[in-house]
Amino acid sequence: MSRRDFHLFLGYTLLIVALFSSLIFMPGSIPGNFGDVYSYHYPIRHLVVATLQEGRLPLWNPYIFAGIPLAANSQAVLYYPASVLHYFLPLAWSFSLDAFLHVFAAALGAHLLLRRSGLDSGGAALLAVAYGLSPFLVFRIPQGIPTHLNALSWAPWVWLAALSSNPAWLGLTWAIQVLSGHPQFSLLNGIALGLFVLCRRPRTLVRMAQAAGLALLLSAGQVLPTIEYLRHSIRSIWDPSLAVGYSLTPAFLATFLYPNAFGNPQDPAFALFPSEYFEMLTNYIGLAPLGLALFGLPWLRPAWLLMAVGVFFALGQNNGLYVPLQRALGLDFLRTPSRFTYLTLLGLWLSAGRGWLRARPRLPKYAAAALFAVAALDLAWWIRPWVYAQNPMDYLSSHPSAVKALRAAGGRFATDPDNLTPNKSMQYRLFNVTGYEAFYPAPIALYTAKSERAPAADGSRTYVRRWMTPEMSKLGVTRYVTTRNVVDQTPVFHEGATYIYGNDGALPIVQGTDAARSLSPEHWALRMDKATTVLIAQPVYPGWKLWINGRRSAFRLEEGIFPLIDTLRRDDGPPWIVHFRYHPTSWFAGAWITLAALGAFAAYGLSQLIGRTT
Repeated sequence: MSRRDFHLFLGYTLLIVALFSSLIFMPGSIPGNFGDVYSYHYPIRHLVVATLQEGRLPLWNPYIFAGIPLAANSQAVLYYPASVLHYFLPLAWSFSLDAFLHVFAAALGAHLLLRRSGLDSGGAALLAVAYGLSPFLVFRIPQGIPTHLNALSWAPWVWLAALSSNPAWLGLTWAIQVLSGHPQFSLLNGIALGLFVLCRRPRTLVRMAQAAGLALLLSAGQVLPTIEYLRHSIRSIWDPSLAVGYSLTPAFLATFLYPNAFGNPQDPAFALFPSEYFEMLTNYIGLAPLGLALFGLPWLRPAWLLMAVGVFFALGQNNGLYVPLQRALGLDFLRTPSRFTYLTLLGLWLSAGRGWLRARPRLPKYAAAALFAVAALDLAWWIRPWVYAQNPMDYLSSHPSAVKALRAAGGRFATDPDNLTPNKSMQYRLFNVTGYEAFYPAPIALYTAKSERAPAADGSRTYVRRWMTPEMSKLGVTRYVTTRNVVDQTPVFHEGATYIYGNDGALPIVQGTDAARSLSPEHWALRMDKATTVLIAQPVYPGWKLWINGRRSAFRLEEGIFPLIDTLRRDDGPPWIVHFRYHPTSWFAGAWITLAALGAFAAYGLSQLIGRTT
């Protein structure tokens, strides 16, 4: 790194530190956000970290949707190296440091990529700031979805590895991006890189295919169970219209020029939902980089292709060709078409690099420094109000008396659809039949609809309003939590705006025996002293297996969702010992593939190192 590189690197490092100072120097804080950290990411990481600290693998989550896979969920970031922050630091503060480090990594990766592509230090620093501090990345923090930022921060590193002649490094970097938690942005980055290489260096497609294969092997421990999870999820049966909910309105393209063209959620009069703002109105890269992009665009054809493909798909249902093409390509499992805008932003960013190469010889001596300062201050002006600290206890504090009332009742409870934090049950090890999840097994949505006598789910939630139905009673719902006073019902608990109602008809979670214990979320142990049929009121998912007296046995399903265990023993014989365990074949197979691939990669790296030193 040259002295000039170092000075510019130090400059935007200090800028990023200054922007994030309220987070990184306040250990008790958490990044200010509009809710998804509190409603989703904090509870799931709390559960994963606590499970690992107990010495167990976090394979199954029994605390929402009556039980769903945990390790198969990519947003649990079980394999992602940066997750060690959550393991060793206070959880709230680790979210703050995680955000800071990923923004820093995005800018650094962009700088190195541009230098490797032939830009001088001034142009690399300017466009590194345009990428790392772009609202498209940084606004993922107030949106409350750290896995978005994780995946986006790794994109320039993947492109940098692609410039090497070694597919092993590209495979490793790609695998880390896949493991960072958000498959859609990893997929979009792969599409963008493939289109660019197809236009510029089609002969390297074979090397890219090799790297992609290696990336899949290195990330198999996450990829295989996630694919299985997706195949059995609500997305396998949902109405395709749910996949086009965030379709970009053409007018929203104005935010490429002016971020506040339609206002923002910090204004109480803002007409859209906050999530719509973060997903569709954060397309700004700065006026100086945009000017360079327009100057360089005529000489970079791949950028045209990226921009066209990005806008085409981002328009979603506002593009008449999108829906039939979506179905033809099997993209119904994706949602949020507006995220394809990322391809357009990449096209602009890459063409800005070409624009710099063409403009640099004509610029005065100090023009580079001036443009860097303009771009940095421009972006800092827009993002500074969005990088702020919050006290997590204002949103995550417990309600001890309510928790005590729910725990004393046993069984499960359900939450009213107006309760936006059903996942807090994970933090208190309470069993909820509702939840909030990017995708979850389809059978629980169908079962809830049967209970409600109407469709009662969307792409991330189930909606329970009728808690004393036969279906909810069979599921073991003893309590219902709501913020409203239900007419003709007497609450068993009321404090402030919290009402808890009872269900006297609720059945136990294990029906047919009194000798049942949950040894862990993944393991039920039963002792059968007489011939009977046992029902476990828990949705079955591939990987749940039955052993009776040490031998693998089959079980039946009731209503296509609950396991029925027949123990037709002789009444005068010894008791039967039954174990019902979750042993996900896809996860263990994927984990072994990942370990083998890591071993092979380490051996390859060692051989390369020895070869260079001899």
